[in-house]
Amino acid sequence: MEYLKKFIDRLESINTLNLNERIEGHHLFLIFTSLFIVISSVSYYSGMLALFSAMVFYISFVVGKRFYDILGLNILDEGLNLKDKIKYNINYSKHAIVGLILMAFGLIFIILDILWAGGIPLFDLTSKKFLSPLLTMLSRLLILGWAIVVASKLSLSKGKIVMYSLIFSSTIMLLGYRTSVMVMLISILFIMYYSNKIKNRELIFLTIGIFVLLLFLSILKLYMLGSGGIPLISRIDLTMSVFDIIAHNFNGVFNGYLIYSAIYSYLGMSLGPRTIIANSIGIHGVTITPTIFGALIGDYGILGIIPYFGLLGIFMGLFYRISKNFKGIYLGVYSVILSYLLIAIETGILDLDVIIYYVFGFLLCVYIILKRFMNINKYNNINLKNKIKK
Repeated sequence: MEYLKKFIDRLESINTLNLNERIEGHHLFLIFTSLFIVISSVSYYSGMLALFSAMVFYISFVVGKRFYDILGLNILDEGLNLKDKIKYNINYSKHAIVGLILMAFGLIFIILDILWAGGIPLFDLTSKKFLSPLLTMLSRLLILGWAIVVASKLSLSKGKIVMYSLIFSSTIMLLGYRTSVMVMLISILFIMYYSNKIKNRELIFLTIGIFVLLLFLSILKLYMLGSGGIPLISRIDLTMSVFDIIAHNFNGVFNGYLIYSAIYSYLGMSLGPRTIIANSIGIHGVTITPTIFGALIGDYGILGIIPYFGLLGIFMGLFYRISKNFKGIYLGVYSVILSYLLIAIETGILDLDVIIYYVFGFLLCVYIILKRFMNINKYNNINLKNKIKK
């Protein structure tokens, strides 16, 4: 009876967990990585490598959050109220204008890409082969632009955000890429979540909605291709099997060439990294996603796991604290790269625009840090002058 009572008390404690605690990027990365391992038939060796990578990222993310305090950026949250005294010169209206400009360019490039392909890829799969990689990349500016607008216009209602997000995701869906649709919807979900527009319960319900949409798109693609298999699960199992092959046979073999091709393939100077991976394992005429772990191990070997996921985690943890505090373009960019990171568990970070977004996010972090020290010095000088006058 005593054991039964303890078990019931444990269940009650679980049911009374604080639902207001924030779900953060490192939690999601570890959860999704674990799901990929459990769902797929990946070997124990490769599964442990993926899990170890996720744990390195998890710990480093926490360290990155701590760096926010070490660098003194947490002073904004203290009683000095430097937010009012220093202002940091944040103009959310300008941020929103930047977002609108990016959206306009994205819409223009979507139209140009469709014209270039000679058809709408969503309804005509043959025309998808003729899409321009450069125009397709630039069309995704719509995603980044809309994220920045939503993060800058904090007065936008939830209804309007959801409505316009569905309209814009439907627009970018015309190019026939599910990833772009998922990134747009997930990034907007993060912005609403970290702007306190939605709580954990709403986050869960909306995530289920996005999952159902992804499932529908996967079933639709399988139907149009005449393929069999279980939607999503078949894709995950295939991707993890490719990672398994890379982990066992291509440890450090590419020597950085995958990242090189991710950049130079858009200039016509190299095959795409996913095409290179497919060709390397004896498959031609298609592209194959290697997972973020496979791309890393193929390029830099197992020894690259700690520095890669360590630095990535520190950066994402620091950027998370900055974006949550400053909103605007910071939250917009963070939400987009976090969405790409979660999707990269399957696809890898092997697209030029995604790499540019990460570099842009890093520069935003550097800018805030420099701005902080410049403004603190300015504030101290003002205080010193006031003391001398007295």
